[in-house]
Amino acid sequence: MCLLLLTGCIASCKKTDSSNANVLLYNATWSVPAISALWNGNTILPAVIAQGQSSGTTMAPYLQVPAGTNLVTLKAGNDTLVNKNIYTPPAGGNSFLFFDTSVNQAPVRVLQLTDDFTPPDTARIKYRFINLSPDTVATADLWLVNGSTDSLEIKSSIPFVGSTATAGSLPSFEVPDFKYRGQPYTIKIKKAGTETLMASIPNYVFAVQGVYTLIFSGLSAGSGSSGLKLSVLHHATQ
Repeated sequence: MCLLLLTGCIASCKKTDSSNANVLLYNATWSVPAISALWNGNTILPAVIAQGQSSGTTMAPYLQVPAGTNLVTLKAGNDTLVNKNIYTPPAGGNSFLFFDTSVNQAPVRVLQLTDDFTPPDTARIKYRFINLSPDTVATADLWLVNGSTDSLEIKSSIPFVGSTATAGSLPSFEVPDFKYRGQPYTIKIKKAGTETLMASIPNYVFAVQGVYTLIFSGLSAGSGSSGLKLSVLHHATQ
């Protein structure tokens, strides 16, 4: 098992805050079937996080853990991937994304991202789209489709974030230029510049003024949990 490479807000000089932090973990790897997490030696997950899954639910996306500098331990089975003091601020949200850096066995990477809960204007949604598939054929176009008359290409030719990605190099949240009034959309990931469908989620209803992360991961040659997949993380709603 390869060791996890951690980038983000690692700090040993800050004192632990007595309040809580909002933490979300997502397993975007193709090589690690399940991840468990401990905070200062205490298990914080009711179950391990399988590939393509997060630690939260639509109604409760974040775990509440002590804020400040804490010993964070991440494991895959009996293998320890991370055992470090990590700083998480008490305000806002923190997403930890685990992903593979190669289509071959290589160190898994985790990014600690700051989640912006500021809502967009009325009749809008806010999102960021992150391509965590290291597969070279998986450069992605992002579409929202609602029947034949309402198809919107939201992003085009989005490549893998890269094996040396940092929190600062990842896409920021943005507000797409269309009015949203609660209608269902099929979210589609197409191979860039083609109609080849790589992953989709049918009939997804966004919350008006909701804040989301859309994550594309897996391998085109994979099967089951290691295949290409699309997930939606719902961070907040006004």
